Amino acid sequence: MSNQLTEREVLQQLNIPDFRHITKDKIMTFASMLQNMEPEVAKKALEQFPEFAKMALEVLKDYRSVMEKTLDGNSASSKQCYDIYNEVIDALKTCLAKGDLPFEEKKYYIEKMMEIAKMAESKDTENKGFNWRMISLGTLAVFTVVGIGASILGGNTNIKLPKPKL
Repeated sequence: MSNQLTEREVLQQLNIPDFRHITKDKIMTFASMLQNMEPEVAKKALEQFPEFAKMALEVLKDYRSVMEKTLDGNSASSKQCYDIYNEVIDALKTCLAKGDLPFEEKKYYIEKMMEIAKMAESKDTENKGFNWRMISLGTLAVFTVVGIGASILGGNTNIKLPKPKL
């Protein structure tokens, strides 16, 4: 018995009566299932759904828009956080600028400034990690759609990446 999905199983998983009823919100699910379908089922599905490539492109555009909004929101949030850090640093600098401060008080202000610098560094690292995760998700989505589309159309999906130099 084959482990590949039959037409009935695919239609059940997509909750549609036939492939002509596939919607934009189900296109990524459909695309991810193609590699697990019996070849005849995949061919039949694509024959009934000639707008696959166009709809997949629209889904990727929508996904790009969501990613851009998320990154913009993250950038605005980070900027607000850095602005607060800068205000605290400025206040500490003002306190530190008083000429008649004892050594212990100067040391206290400098230590607080160092704490803020460490918090900013941590925020920057967190922000870079978030951005890389978003880029990775976007890249995975593009490669999934392109790879599946190429494999269905008979293209070469054997992608060779360069080996890192040691």
